[in-house]
Amino acid sequence: MYTMKILEREPALSHFLSAHLPPQWGRALSSAPAGRADLVVVSPDLIQVPSAPTACRALLAPGSLAHLAGELSAAWVVSYGLTPRDTLTFSSLGQDTLCLALQRELVTLSGDCLEPQEWPLPRQSQASPLFLLACAGLQLLLGVPPAEVRLGRGSGASLST
Repeated sequence: MYTMKILEREPALSHFLSAHLPPQWGRALSSAPAGRADLVVVSPDLIQVPSAPTACRALLAPGSLAHLAGELSAAWVVSYGLTPRDTLTFSSLGQDTLCLALQRELVTLSGDCLEPQEWPLPRQSQASPLFLLACAGLQLLLGVPPAEVRLGRGSGASLST
């Protein structure tokens, strides 16, 4: 199992991910390891990096907080956000559906390489678009195939480790 850590000012992203991912993922997310983690997810509400050093293999962070990435030690960074510069974004965002866009190559924690692509998903939550992107990015980095990414609790996505 991979170790994960969420950096956030308030626990809003943690609560969102726990509510919108399968139950077995919630247990993995709640384990806040000390020291090095396989994956660190940065919430859009983070203002500054905690004083304790954080090291990780992969960092999933909002593109708008790119300036914070320099304060974290990561082997690779995946950005999410609503601009063309972000690795993971939306090509369309509607009331009932959305289309995720992986704009450049993404390497999963298991070392698999995902090529740029787009795929539609039903919009099962009216949550913040950034929270939806963080949820999708987390699944991709953990090895869920793009066609199996879900943004709702009843997903059939399985954790690959």
